[in-house]
Amino acid sequence: MKSQQSHVKAPAGKLLVVDDEPNILSSLKRCLVKTPFEVYVANSAQEGLAIMQEHNIQVVLSDFRMPHMSGAELIEQIKSTYPDVISMVLSGFADFDSAIGLLNSGAAHKFLRKPWNNQDLIDEIGGAFTEYHTRLLNKRVLEGEHNPEYYAFEQAVRDQFEMQQEFCLVSLKIKDYDFLEQHAGPNIFKGLLTEIRGLVNSELPQGSQTFAFDNGKIFIIIPDYESEAIIHSRLSAINHKLNEPNTQRQGCVKINCVMGYALAPSDGDSPTSLLENLRCAFSVDNVEKERLCRFDSALRDVQQRQLKIKNSINGALRENQFYLHFQPKVHLPEQKIDSAEILIRWQHKELGWIPPNEFINLSELDGQIEQIGEWLITQSVKMIAELHQFSPDLKRVAINISACQLANNSVVEQFARLLEQYALPPSLIELEITESCLIQDFEQTLKILQALKSLGLSIAMDDFGTGYSSFAYLAKLPIDVLKLDKVLVDGIEGCKEIQSMIAGLITMCHELGISVVAEGVEVAGQVDLLKLYGCDYIQGFHFSKALPKPEFEQILLQQPFNTNSNFHK
Repeated sequence: MKSQQSHVKAPAGKLLVVDDEPNILSSLKRCLVKTPFEVYVANSAQEGLAIMQEHNIQVVLSDFRMPHMSGAELIEQIKSTYPDVISMVLSGFADFDSAIGLLNSGAAHKFLRKPWNNQDLIDEIGGAFTEYHTRLLNKRVLEGEHNPEYYAFEQAVRDQFEMQQEFCLVSLKIKDYDFLEQHAGPNIFKGLLTEIRGLVNSELPQGSQTFAFDNGKIFIIIPDYESEAIIHSRLSAINHKLNEPNTQRQGCVKINCVMGYALAPSDGDSPTSLLENLRCAFSVDNVEKERLCRFDSALRDVQQRQLKIKNSINGALRENQFYLHFQPKVHLPEQKIDSAEILIRWQHKELGWIPPNEFINLSELDGQIEQIGEWLITQSVKMIAELHQFSPDLKRVAINISACQLANNSVVEQFARLLEQYALPPSLIELEITESCLIQDFEQTLKILQALKSLGLSIAMDDFGTGYSSFAYLAKLPIDVLKLDKVLVDGIEGCKEIQSMIAGLITMCHELGISVVAEGVEVAGQVDLLKLYGCDYIQGFHFSKALPKPEFEQILLQQPFNTNSNFHK
């Protein structure tokens, strides 16, 4: 196979790989592990079609010769059911003649040959995602050009600029529209649009116009508004009425709306720039929190930073820009550091040090968290093996696991492979999960956790005390360790209720055979109280920040650890 691209910068997206040979699937998964693609695998055409029904797959890479249903039959069926999906054949050259009809019909985008060159294959898949997005964009443009509402909206914006007067452009988005349409029927948008137009007529200046050419999204033009304060207040009133429960609403009682708005000409002196800046107001977290957000230049800066971070993650993995630190945990009964938590760090070439929460949250939005998670596990196990050789007294090191890593069995396979590779006792590894991992798909998460537990790994629940249903999980999950969140620890000194709650939690956990770690410990008074209540481990800046491996190794030599001293701040 000869790629026509040269190291294409691949866009993120969902890829389905279908092959009836387990070894081929494993090789492909390894090849694609550090790409931005969200990879789903199937060992038969039937399994592939089932995955297509559950996930919004954009590109399919299929073997040609498979039992029961061939790759040609699979791709023809995909073309019929999912016409926007880009399908490619990956097979031996002997199958090329048989695949010509598939290629000529347009059902298959390309024929790729086995054996493959890894980078060429990645480039071809990246090109397929680019083709998918290009076709989708062209389709939307064509639909827009033939949509009278779209043309009317575009013309109305131009007219406002030609009149050279100030006006406000609003974008209203019904966030859960797809869900509502599925459960309340296809006419739901028509009813909501009638309601919104009624509110616009009653709350906004005369001459305000509404346009709906994209289901779930409505644009409003407000001409010659009085002041930003007044228009903000009126939009807030509309948003509040839309978001509050309404029993008169046909098909649904509660909807979830967000609004963004931009003012012309201050926020854009042309239709193109105004619309671009309006989109920018929707692209950051602010609109999610406030429900109503006006564009300002700071939002563009935030957007550009977020975009740069997301676009840099894949390269940072290839170039080893990520690195690991270790935050010690002090075992209070023995006054000894015998464990730690591994924390990922990133020194960006241009942006400098990026807080982990920032790049982790962004990577979760487009699926890159899976590549980060796989890198983290591989590097962590390697370093734990080295630390075990350095200090056999080290009991356990914690690795953070994301919700998406618990979505399938690949994380179990990765740990099994690494434990065998490094001949590492599994009891050395503790996996930290958060409550968000559980609420997405409890049954699936439980299944994967039990499989990880069967390997001999320990399971810790992180951030305990920040959710509402954490207590319910303690008896249902194979939890070995519970970590008290810093929010609880911060309030322990001045609040009898928190003291009583923490003391009761520790007692309950010990009765269930669960160890307790208090994280975020910063002052000696917190240590004294936690020791009094029988807390097993302490972690926090009072003792040590997260350290590079050589410095952590030096701490392991300083035993027993003096819990009354402040080290390595």
